[in-house]
Amino acid sequence: MPEQRDIDYRLCFRSQVPEQTRESGEFLSRAWRQRREREPGEAAAGRGTGLAISLRGDLGAGKTVFVKGLARGMGIDEELVSSPTFVLANEYPSLANGLSLHHVDFYRLEAAGELESMGFYDLMVPNALLAVEWGSKFSEELPLDRIDMTIETDAERTPEGRVISAWGTGPRTRGLLPEWRRLLAAGGRATSMEAGNSGSWNR
Repeated sequence: MPEQRDIDYRLCFRSQVPEQTRESGEFLSRAWRQRREREPGEAAAGRGTGLAISLRGDLGAGKTVFVKGLARGMGIDEELVSSPTFVLANEYPSLANGLSLHHVDFYRLEAAGELESMGFYDLMVPNALLAVEWGSKFSEELPLDRIDMTIETDAERTPEGRVISAWGTGPRTRGLLPEWRRLLAAGGRATSMEAGNSGSWNR
């Protein structure tokens, strides 16, 4: 039984098909955008308005599919999004709202010192959503207030099934998770979306 302090900032649910994984990313970036719009003063001052997401999961689990959904929720053409395993980082600006999606992959990196040469630290800016695949390799280099996510296969239920778990590691991201959950439920894609419990998406 998780403690209350864990329940407060944890979200766990199931995706049955890749489109649902994509939609979960779309609703998260939409929740982030809506929060920014409610804080115009902070956005203008450039304080604490970016979002960092650390994605963990086996090869083929759906990390890049999730990032495609993040792009869609930001008004970015999701077809432009590809895995950055070999190029290490991709940047996708949104022409609609001045935001950008920075998609990074730590998989091929051997040491944290390589982050400086690839310009990683320049990607953590207030108007950007930073999605890092295999971010747990160098989690100490990521923002302290971020969303840590794990995507696991759930083949016992459906061949393409996934279990998606997310944790907020600081006050801003912990406050964002309930908004994400509300958008999922409002979109008719989720049931039993209580923090800390598994929910299921039904077609």
